[in-house]
Amino acid sequence: MKVVLSSLQLPLNASMDNVARAYHATETYVQAISYSKNLLKKLTGSSDLSSGSERSRDADDVSVDAGSSSTGVQHQDELSDLLAQADMWLGRAELLQSLLGSGIIASLDDIAGKESSTSLRDRLVSDERYSMAVYTSKKCKIDAFPVWVAWGHALVRMEHYAQARVKFKQALQQFKGDAPPVVLDIINTIEGGPPVDVSSVRSMYEHVAKSAATIFDDSLSADSYLNVLYMPSTFPRSERSRQSRDSLDSQFSSANSYLEDGPRSNLDSVRYAECIHYLQEYARPQMLAFMFRHGHYAEACSLFFPSSEPTAEGETSLSSVPRSDPLTTDYGTIDDLCDLCLGYGAMSVLEDTILAITQSPTYHDTTVIQYMNTVLTRICNYCEMHRHYNYLYNFLVLKGDHVASGLCCIQLFMNSMSQEESLKHLGHAKTHFEEALSVRDRTIEATKLVSRTARNKSASEKLTREMIMKFSTRVSYQMDVVKVLNSVDGPQWKTSLFGNPTDPETLRRRCMVVETLAEKHFDLAFRMLHEFDLPVVDVYAGVAASLAERKKGGQLTEFLKNIRGTIEDDEWDQVLGAAINVYANKHKERPDRLIDMLISNHRKVLACVVCGRLKSAFQIASRSGSVADVQYVAHQALHANALPVLDMCKQWLAQYM
Repeated sequence: MKVVLSSLQLPLNASMDNVARAYHATETYVQAISYSKNLLKKLTGSSDLSSGSERSRDADDVSVDAGSSSTGVQHQDELSDLLAQADMWLGRAELLQSLLGSGIIASLDDIAGKESSTSLRDRLVSDERYSMAVYTSKKCKIDAFPVWVAWGHALVRMEHYAQARVKFKQALQQFKGDAPPVVLDIINTIEGGPPVDVSSVRSMYEHVAKSAATIFDDSLSADSYLNVLYMPSTFPRSERSRQSRDSLDSQFSSANSYLEDGPRSNLDSVRYAECIHYLQEYARPQMLAFMFRHGHYAEACSLFFPSSEPTAEGETSLSSVPRSDPLTTDYGTIDDLCDLCLGYGAMSVLEDTILAITQSPTYHDTTVIQYMNTVLTRICNYCEMHRHYNYLYNFLVLKGDHVASGLCCIQLFMNSMSQEESLKHLGHAKTHFEEALSVRDRTIEATKLVSRTARNKSASEKLTREMIMKFSTRVSYQMDVVKVLNSVDGPQWKTSLFGNPTDPETLRRRCMVVETLAEKHFDLAFRMLHEFDLPVVDVYAGVAASLAERKKGGQLTEFLKNIRGTIEDDEWDQVLGAAINVYANKHKERPDRLIDMLISNHRKVLACVVCGRLKSAFQIASRSGSVADVQYVAHQALHANALPVLDMCKQWLAQYM
């Protein structure tokens, strides 16, 4: 055998005559070795029988010569070795017989060792002789995994999906590593594109054949034409089945018409279902991303939610799947789902999926309701963490949390860039706070019971009724502010009244808003001053100074009329002083009318000095009898080199001191 079936006698380019002779030789070897093996089995069997009879001898025969016993054992071992060699060579002969009989050139050298057997297996795979490759792997005791995988990929390319599933199942059962990389290779093959439509190619041939008949002398047969294109001469699927698939494709595309701007899948429904089969069976963590990549958003979202249809036992699909963490599935986490929904612009699909479940007539199971509330809470936390407030608002509404929805609307108002947008969000906030108050009133007894377990309350539940009313009132104020200030464009947060009252920035922004508002709507500004407990004098002084700086004398007069009687005399003088200082220092004018409106003589003296009216300052100080004011005027007159006023001050001081 070593000589006749060696690689020297059977090289890869051996002639068919040599292959035929080798094949007949293997037949002879198989028969001869089989005959030898049977004889050895008989000898081995008779030897076992004789050794058994020896063991059953009487104890009196123990004096038999020990040498003859050891000779029998040695003979038995030799027979066993010969039988093992017969098995080995018979296996090789049978393998070569099968290979050569199938037209595959192979020699004993190709199956002599593991390395050479692996090379033979790979050669058979590259030649697409998959069944012989599996048989060779089994006979040579080498790994058949690459064969099953290659066989499966070949069947996928030919659209023999049912057979491919069997091959890949065999492969993955033998595979000891991680299945996902293997499955992803399968998915890549399926995604690579549909097989060529051979029926269409045949019609192309008919057209070419008709045209070529008038040009060429030699006609081209259909098989020759297909061989030139390296295509199979037969196709497993009929034209009718392909038309059926096309109708499925049209249904598939219409069902996903809402994804006009989303990714378009290159998979028809059949190939998509095949991909889902492998992912579902062997690589569930990769299934979610695959579905999104091919535009199946709703189907992907439904993986995380219980079916609304009851099972045969009357339970939902959620209750039938026990999990330690209900928000972690085989397909990933809720955060993974949110990441993909955001990345593909499919958050609205997630909203619709949840809405369909919560509005289902069968949505009454306590476990399902609890699960959905937990999911909504996790999604809301995700949106808040990543500052997706528009999506956060939608999910808070689905959750039915009116207080949190109202607070989210306030944040959306802060992010608004137009008056119309900001009023819309504030209107929603007002509605949510009013609804929250209504719910609190309807469930006041339940609230009393729950108040004992404040540890389990959410942030919105911890807000008291008074706090919610305060938010509602301030939303109303904010809406009035937006309407009055009429800031059509630009960031709306600059007019925001919301914030931490202990924050200096919040206080500064509120004061600026009220100052601006006081010029256009004093009544509203007055109410807000007391609502937010703002420093009244500072705000009024700021308004007066601003009007004076812009020389809005008429508005300043109207403003002073509005605040007269609402503040103390000293505060009134402070407000007037702010306007007088602006006129005197910036405009270099003498606001005599404003000075006359001052109540305190001391402030009148100071105002006259600021305006350079030293003589008027002396007259007011002397009439009031204030020595300190006269001394102050004398000091200012000395610096201003106003000698007449200085003399009058000295004479008056000499008289009164």
